[in-house]
Amino acid sequence: MSLTKYILPMLAATQLAFAAECGDTTVSSQSDADGIATCSKLKGDVTISKSYTGSLSLAGIETITGGLICEGGENVTDITATSLTSIGNAFNLEGLTRLTMLSFAQLNSVGSINWNALPKLQSLNFDAGVTDAGDVSIQNTGLTDLTGISLKTVGQFDIENNRDLKKININNLQNATDLINFAGNYDGLEIELPNLGTGTNMTFRNISSISVPSLEKLTGQLGFWGTDFQTFSAPNLTSTGDLVFNDNSQLSNISMPALTKVDGGFTIARNDKLRTIDLPKLKTVSGAIDFSGMFNTVDLADLEDVEGGFNLQSTDGTFNCTHFQSIRQTVIKGTFKCAAKTSDPTTSNGKSGTTSSTTSTSSSSTSSGAAIANGASMAVGGVAALFYALAQLV
Repeated sequence: MSLTKYILPMLAATQLAFAAECGDTTVSSQSDADGIATCSKLKGDVTISKSYTGSLSLAGIETITGGLICEGGENVTDITATSLTSIGNAFNLEGLTRLTMLSFAQLNSVGSINWNALPKLQSLNFDAGVTDAGDVSIQNTGLTDLTGISLKTVGQFDIENNRDLKKININNLQNATDLINFAGNYDGLEIELPNLGTGTNMTFRNISSISVPSLEKLTGQLGFWGTDFQTFSAPNLTSTGDLVFNDNSQLSNISMPALTKVDGGFTIARNDKLRTIDLPKLKTVSGAIDFSGMFNTVDLADLEDVEGGFNLQSTDGTFNCTHFQSIRQTVIKGTFKCAAKTSDPTTSNGKSGTTSSTTSTSSSSTSSGAAIANGASMAVGGVAALFYALAQLV
């Protein structure tokens, strides 16, 4: 009896099984990608060669256990992976200066996202939405929004120098275990994080609005520099680390009615439209309080303990230091200064407290609370910024 009719199907099945067990792969052409189309699960990294040119389709692959990586592929124009649901490690794209489209309709899980210098990339076709990721860094792209990034939790979330990025709404995000940082994006960037409840550090530069109605606790810094919003409201925030409002030209109202503890230093400076500082439940500041500006009212009625120094200086002649002088011995552990109707209010380290001040830095006594550190990440250096500018001309 001939065994051919049994052996051939067995061989075919065996070949298919071996074909489906794919490891690390470098894709230099579409034929390379077609060669792994039978790999529903690819065990390793997929690296797109920097010499790749044109469109790339990664058909058939459902899972990549390693990373999806392309560095310096300046002639890659678009990448499509219709069946891919997860990338186990990093999704790294850097220097793809002609990339216009990412189409990953089923992708919902990645180890991390690191995209840099993708100036032609304006939108994402991530229909299922990426809900699970570790760290996310998106820098120097042409994206106008982050639709398709639908995270529930995130480690570091760093969004920098995306000059066309106008609006971000990550409705599902509830917790961040590392730094959330927005800097150098479109000047009118609007940010909505409606369900974010807890996090570590959050820093914001060059934004026009921020909504965090559910935010309750930060273990690290909350800071705002050079923003363009009029009001900051965090109605449910009870505690944070260092708290900084610096050089926000339009800020006229800070509303944190539930805030009881600042576990670090608290700085308000160079916010010239801010007239009233009202924190009715604030009890404890473990660092220094350092307020300078043009305000006429500071209400800290429940303040019980300031471990560091106290510096409060205002240009307004109606401001009254009497209450703070009365509590300096029992509440304030560090150095004390309170001054009204001063033409050049300064911060505790001698810097100008208003945008109209001419005071430069000068020496001052150091409080036991120490100075507040500026924790905003400015991760993209001059070389990367220059590369991005040149890429715009491609």
